[in-house]
Amino acid sequence: MSEEEEHCTDVDISDIIDDSENIGDSEFLGTEVTDSELSIIQDSENINSEETASERKVSNTVKVDSVKSTRLPMSRIKNIMKMDPDVSIVNSEAVFLVTKATELFLETIAKETYSYTVQHKRKTISKKDLEVVINKVDCLCFLEGAMDF
Repeated sequence: MSEEEEHCTDVDISDIIDDSENIGDSEFLGTEVTDSELSIIQDSENINSEETASERKVSNTVKVDSVKSTRLPMSRIKNIMKMDPDVSIVNSEAVFLVTKATELFLETIAKETYSYTVQHKRKTISKKDLEVVINKVDCLCFLEGAMDF
């Protein structure tokens, strides 16, 4: 073994632990830390802990707001999802996502049908307008034949 390797093996773990407790000491840093610098370091640690607490509050608020931001009843969507025999348990987050996707889908189809009706200078949306929109709009082409009942 070389001298460097021998020196590394002679290090006692207790010395490392003792030194880690002295990180704030000016002797350990090799420079002198003034009281104002030490208070700035402590303040930044307090701010970081406050930020994590405020981030937790924000995430809880987002969850509460997300439940309130649905226009369709989530319980009804959950019941519809459970009608599938392969589904027994439904996660609340999955119900929320399906509810929001359903809302966006209905909003898209309603806006497209409304704009078609307005272009033809009518005030009432009819089933025929919806059928025409389904056939004309590319993203709704998967619904072709769905109105034939």
